[in-house]
Amino acid sequence: MDDFLRYFENEKFVHWIYNPDPELDKYWDNWFQNHPEEKKEAEFARQILIQLRSRVDKVKSEEVISLYSGIVEKLSNTKPKNRTFRLFVPLMRYAAVALIFLFLGILLKNYLSQNKQVSQEQLVTTIPSSPDAQLILADGRKIELNSKESSIEYSAKGKIVINQKDTIESRSQSAVAEMNQLIIPYGKNSSIRLPDGTMAYLNAGSTLMYPTVFGGKTREVVLIGEGYFEVVHNPEQPFVVKINDLSIIALGTIFNISAYPADKIVETMLVQGKVVLRDNSSNIYKKDFVLKPNDLATFDRETLVTTSRQVDASQYVAWHKGILNFQSADLNNIITKVERYYNIKLLLENPMLGTRSITGKLMLKEDKERVLEVLASTARVDLYKIDGNTYRFK
Repeated sequence: MDDFLRYFENEKFVHWIYNPDPELDKYWDNWFQNHPEEKKEAEFARQILIQLRSRVDKVKSEEVISLYSGIVEKLSNTKPKNRTFRLFVPLMRYAAVALIFLFLGILLKNYLSQNKQVSQEQLVTTIPSSPDAQLILADGRKIELNSKESSIEYSAKGKIVINQKDTIESRSQSAVAEMNQLIIPYGKNSSIRLPDGTMAYLNAGSTLMYPTVFGGKTREVVLIGEGYFEVVHNPEQPFVVKINDLSIIALGTIFNISAYPADKIVETMLVQGKVVLRDNSSNIYKKDFVLKPNDLATFDRETLVTTSRQVDASQYVAWHKGILNFQSADLNNIITKVERYYNIKLLLENPMLGTRSITGKLMLKEDKERVLEVLASTARVDLYKIDGNTYRFK
């Protein structure tokens, strides 16, 4: 069982877990292909390391490696003098690992106090009950955005401009990046110009967590729901969008991500540039997935399989302009998008109507009743209003 401890002593393995790069990926891919019997122990070691890493985003790997190799190697090289000591050595090795984890926790705490990054554990996972969008600043202030469409912009001097008229002064005096949340309920949408100049458009029922400043080696944000990003190019600091399942990595790119918690499929639509999809799971056989313009990548949350195909990007990204395009789309899929956009409920008299394939365009910024009439006509169904926010297709 203690064979997995060998991987804690392997500098290249620990580097690979905490700071992977293409060269290390290639090395360990070849290693496991040539040594398939090692996969079980390596996966067990990786799972333990991932549990630690899940609590933080960055780790000082050189300090971690020093702890692992220093303590475990000394125990391994100790010569047994009697049977009692031989029985005690394996226990010492396990105790050493526990001790290392304790010291590692202290290291990580000290490191994070100097370089705070985006943590998905901090991100809200439910849509707020408030009917208005909210901007929650790192200092605890909550700013209500009571218009259906809101805009937020960070100025060069760090001021926050709301809807191009209201200016908010930042109270943060910390040099460490602190986290803000932009929460958009159903029925609302918003745009935000992030501190690096990147534009992000949030669809209804979405949340974005982002730092006050982008420090470190990457520009990281966390997304729940759907977002359209126009990323400012910076080859020295890749832009990373994290969701529960994936990390989407870009340099200077335009792309859309749809990752609502209730949806089985995560969609990434690349409009311009190049992005890399990286599986956030601990599977040692995972591969990065590279997209080119007009690639639509679908990640199945149940099977953990990613596939891609070439499509017309405008069919998937026009929502940020208030347009919903659909080409041979199931009515069920369109209904879900319309419900989120207007915060309404659309019922089907016959569930089989939801499988009806339709093609068309909805101008979402028009009157809601008019949009629903167009959708009903296109789907060849009758529209009935039940109450203020509930409708039925028959």
